[in-house]
Amino acid sequence: MMTLAKGLTGAALPLGAVVLSADMAGRVENRMLNAGLTYCGHPMSCAAGLAALSAYEDEKLIERSRVLASPCSRAWSHCNRDMPSSATCAAAMACSRAGTGGRSRDAAMHLPWPATPPQLKALVAEAMAQGVSFATRGNLILLAPPLVIGEEELTDAIVLLDRLLTKFFP
Repeated sequence: MMTLAKGLTGAALPLGAVVLSADMAGRVENRMLNAGLTYCGHPMSCAAGLAALSAYEDEKLIERSRVLASPCSRAWSHCNRDMPSSATCAAAMACSRAGTGGRSRDAAMHLPWPATPPQLKALVAEAMAQGVSFATRGNLILLAPPLVIGEEELTDAIVLLDRLLTKFFP
């Protein structure tokens, strides 16, 4: 069972969904599934969702994500060489250990949320000055590149992140 949201409409309108495997769907087919979805069945949101799915299909964005996975994984593996095993690249999103401020991973997990350490703010500012935008939430760096990014641009961004992590979190 998976719950989905934002990407269903390309973030144009609110829409949520629950996706079930065929086996699970068969088990609950004759039961009420109380899922509490955002704008469940709203015609405008559903139309936007169908349009987004068409765009993903027409522009081959799912295939594109598979193409980008390889250079992302290679670059991230190099960048990740000195990081704890908890810092991994999963699909198109990854969370880095940046912002631990020299603390252990466990201690970093207990930082007041959503406090962003000053050195992480400095890292993001320097990256932006070099033309790359990294999103942060608390002590995490979120990597979610657009599926239209070039392979070289993606690799360059991860190499920049590696350099900045080394600079701000030696």
